[in-house]
Amino acid sequence: MPDINISQLYSEMQTEMLQTLRTGAAAFTHPGTKGDNTEVNWIEWFCKYLPSRYKVDKAIIIDSTGKCSDQIDLVIYDAQYSYLVFQQQDSKLIPAESVYAIFEVKQNLNKEHMEYAQGKAESVRSLFRSSAPIQHAGGHYDPKPLHEILAGVLTTKSDWATPIAPKVTQYINATDHNKRLDFVCSISDNTFVVDNNIFISQYDAKQIPAIRFCEKNDSLVFLLLNLLKRLQDIGTVPAIDYTKYANIIKSSLYKST
Repeated sequence: MPDINISQLYSEMQTEMLQTLRTGAAAFTHPGTKGDNTEVNWIEWFCKYLPSRYKVDKAIIIDSTGKCSDQIDLVIYDAQYSYLVFQQQDSKLIPAESVYAIFEVKQNLNKEHMEYAQGKAESVRSLFRSSAPIQHAGGHYDPKPLHEILAGVLTTKSDWATPIAPKVTQYINATDHNKRLDFVCSISDNTFVVDNNIFISQYDAKQIPAIRFCEKNDSLVFLLLNLLKRLQDIGTVPAIDYTKYANIIKSSLYKST
């Protein structure tokens, strides 16, 4: 049997992904409607290509103290242990413990939209997350350490002239740790991924994570493969400590006589 041309498979996959994202987009001209449709297309794209252990929705993230994030365009969260997903009007409310990654969806990539996505990331990462011990036949596992929630921005094109790498790398590494972006995708240009395993030194002797990027012909495949790797590194979300949420409910202790 002849060898498989993986590069060709990726090229065909990229074409299929682009078609998924573009379906119906040309029919909408109003900016608000077009934006909503783009979000739906991205959600459907992630649902199609991510393993079934993950759910994808537009949502607000909540914690057991009653705090909540801003509205998030696209949330990747746990599909197996997320029992506390609420529906409030048109919005889903998802517990912070269940979240793997969040993305903002915009038509154009620019400094304003990157900073906007960084603010959304901060609103999620600043929430409280619990982690409960996991019981098993022989005892229990200690609470799982909290993972870093991934964040990014997804766009169709860039407002910057090519090459856009100097501009993206200038703004992607936020000073505030909670505002950092892990993924920046502009379909018509490049996809950028922050590599937390490789560090480079700046002029001020500080070290910052390296940034890898690919050309537009592979932008979506590159995004998917690197996201899958980062999700694989996270493993499973921590077990929710339901007592933290139960404490909100007023209750009384009955003492028998």
